[in-house]
Amino acid sequence: MELAAEYPPKYRFSWWALIWLGMAIGIFFRVHHLGEDSLWFDEGYTAWMVSHSPAEIVRLIGADTAPPLYYLLLHGWTDLFGRSETALRSLSAVFSIFTMLIANGIARRMLRKPAAVAAATWAMGLSFLQIWYAREARAYALMGLLGVAAFDCLQRHLAERRRRWLILLPLIFAAAMYTHNLMAPYLLALLLAWLVLPSEHSMRRRIAEISLAAGIAALLYLPWAVHGLPRQMRMIRQSFWMEPIKAGDFPAAIAALAGVRQFWSWTNLLDRMHIPTAGGILPMGLLGCLLAGSAFASIFGQRGPRRREAIGLLTVAILPVVFVALCSVIWTPMFAEKLFLPSATLFPIFLLVPLGMGWPRAGLRIAWCGAMLLLLMVGLTLYGYDREITKENWRGIAKIVSELPGGRRLIIFIANDGQLPFDYYYHYHYRAQDEATGVPADFFDLDPPRTMRRVLDERDLNPLRARLAAGNYDQIVLVLAHEDWGDPQHLTRGLLRERWQRAGKTEIKDLAIEWYRKP
Repeated sequence: MELAAEYPPKYRFSWWALIWLGMAIGIFFRVHHLGEDSLWFDEGYTAWMVSHSPAEIVRLIGADTAPPLYYLLLHGWTDLFGRSETALRSLSAVFSIFTMLIANGIARRMLRKPAAVAAATWAMGLSFLQIWYAREARAYALMGLLGVAAFDCLQRHLAERRRRWLILLPLIFAAAMYTHNLMAPYLLALLLAWLVLPSEHSMRRRIAEISLAAGIAALLYLPWAVHGLPRQMRMIRQSFWMEPIKAGDFPAAIAALAGVRQFWSWTNLLDRMHIPTAGGILPMGLLGCLLAGSAFASIFGQRGPRRREAIGLLTVAILPVVFVALCSVIWTPMFAEKLFLPSATLFPIFLLVPLGMGWPRAGLRIAWCGAMLLLLMVGLTLYGYDREITKENWRGIAKIVSELPGGRRLIIFIANDGQLPFDYYYHYHYRAQDEATGVPADFFDLDPPRTMRRVLDERDLNPLRARLAAGNYDQIVLVLAHEDWGDPQHLTRGLLRERWQRAGKTEIKDLAIEWYRKP
């Protein structure tokens, strides 16, 4: 359907301009100052991983919690563009931009009216969650791209009699599973949506094609399912870092998928404008009403194919969130908003479905008031995100350590994965006499190195005790990142303070260092 079919020709250019302006703004925020912030903890692991050959990446990734596709793609990308912060993050920005372009096509098909498409484009373009992970050297933007591309491909396949789009679906499914293990709930949701979305295809044909696509995808995924997945599942079960899911986490995630999170700075901004917020309760209460009203109107306010479209879209956007929440309660904690980037793209489209419905004028005005309120909150959230969210400053920490007084130095990391982002910057200042280790052991003590190792009792410090006893160090530098998880009882600091004299401490953007000298 043509985007402006329901509007006079004289308005078509204006709506196109507004839509593409929203796209341009979204692209700007995804690429703006990509290299300004230091790599943070997880990005340091990415930088280390992609420095290896493809065969070595596949071997090393067995001790991680995600499959290798993203790292292989980024390895090739960095061969072309280098390993600067900008180069490492730019692939995620490209993924996010393509996601927005594909989602715009979904919005055109589902919302139909150009004004509604423009609202959806701005909501997606300003979504803080999408912008956040478009600017990180992690796999989440690729998850978003593959989830949205799969839904787009499924819609196109169901709209045609031929099967040309069916060829792509199992390839996208397999690529999604090679990107992240928690794309599995999205594939399940897509298979259910395949049965729900409107189409002239018979149910018998749909079931046969679902079986075919799932079978081919499973066959392509089989090598990793046999050799890599079981080990990663054991790691997730035994030592994953996520906190148990709490009562407020699920509604907060739904709000984030809509592009809204309550930051202190935007609440304070509204207070200074004399707009009452009741400590943030009022805007979040309004958001809850908007989400509930929009969902009710989208599903129960229309019939036939339009209703089935809305239900299919909601299935793909929300079912994975519910699935991961249940797994976090029943099996092991794994609930995190960053896992739901496909939903963060599709959910705003679902919420704006009422704008494309055949409402009377009064109903349409109410729908537009709700949409404008949602866009306002999305914009305020992006303002708060820009003001308050900062990355760990490993660049600054490496510089501070390099300027400490000389001598034979041992640098200790909690958690031990912190050695990776530190080394990314410290190699510019490295001195031959410096040594590094982590607790409970050096990150490279195991082959392949294993992430997420913790100090849970005094025995975990025995390797460090032996190293301190054998080494004639003039200075100990303790680098603290995620200490509450890596050493929750602060046993490492206790050990050092028993035998060494603390000479100083500094904190910088969620990181801290302490340095010690001989008493």
